[in-house]
Amino acid sequence: MDLNTGSDLVVTLAWRSAEVAGLAAALMLASALIVRRYLQREERLRARVVDSWRPLLTQIAIEEGAMPPLPRLPARHLAFLMEEWNALHDAVRGEAETRLNELALRLGFDNAARHLMNSRQVGKQILAIRTLGHLRDATAWKPLQEQLIAANAVVSFFAAAALVQIDAQRAMPGIMLQVAERESWPGEAMARLLVDGGADIAREPIRALMLSLTPSKVPPLLPWLAHVDAVLDSEFAIELLRRHGNDDHIVAAALLVLLDPAVLPELRHLVASPDADIRKNLALAIGWLGDLAETDLLMRLMGDPVWWVRYRAAQALLKLRGMNAAGLEAVRARLTDPYARDMLEHGHAE
Repeated sequence: MDLNTGSDLVVTLAWRSAEVAGLAAALMLASALIVRRYLQREERLRARVVDSWRPLLTQIAIEEGAMPPLPRLPARHLAFLMEEWNALHDAVRGEAETRLNELALRLGFDNAARHLMNSRQVGKQILAIRTLGHLRDATAWKPLQEQLIAANAVVSFFAAAALVQIDAQRAMPGIMLQVAERESWPGEAMARLLVDGGADIAREPIRALMLSLTPSKVPPLLPWLAHVDAVLDSEFAIELLRRHGNDDHIVAAALLVLLDPAVLPELRHLVASPDADIRKNLALAIGWLGDLAETDLLMRLMGDPVWWVRYRAAQALLKLRGMNAAGLEAVRARLTDPYARDMLEHGHAE
């Protein structure tokens, strides 16, 4: 191959590459425009469905009596209407729920939801699960249980919510097993779900769950349990402190959920813990549980080498039951550590 032939080949390849790149860019642009037009069309359709049906849904929910005439519902409108129906269902209770469910059954939402449950689109799966939950459709129990163990954490969470709506007591054991494994489940939302299902119903399954867990899995669940049953959470925390007092992570977590002042004498030795989180959380616990008998303990913590421990101890001192201005002056007079005195002034100023 001579030099000219080689140069021609390079130029040809360069042109071909440019043509391919240009074609690919044009195809990408065309695809983006098509998707954009599709989304715009879908949004316009959604807006028409909402404008047409929202006043009617609201009327059915709040007004007693015979159901008014319903407009025609094309198949393409059904999913959009189901979304609007679910949103309204979340906001109402009692008879309004019953009337909305009557409408949904009349429109075939139950059959549509079972069909959407098999969709590959997560959004449609969730729409189906929410619909069956609001309908309290007991015949959907098996498919919802299958979704409860789905790999997608969002799908599994909505399946748990639907099962609680249908039969909280029956659903609770299976949900508790998932709680231990699903760290990505939203904690406060899960707590509200269990409270709505009935804290009394949840109590025994929660107890069984907590007793069955390995110690390492317990600390992340304690703040969550406080939203569901604070008294039960405190009982577990005390039991954990007695069983696993050598585990710093468990002790630090348990201190934050205590509700029983009677346990304080068992905790005073923690003031000498080498773990700063334990000392800090001990100060917090004393602040909301203690009285003037804990003053000396907090004064010691106010001289801690760790700033956060001193800060929480000063805050706790100000919160002690029975503490007043004269008591603070007495404490200030007894403090010899300059760091402790500074922190008391800082806390008092706040």
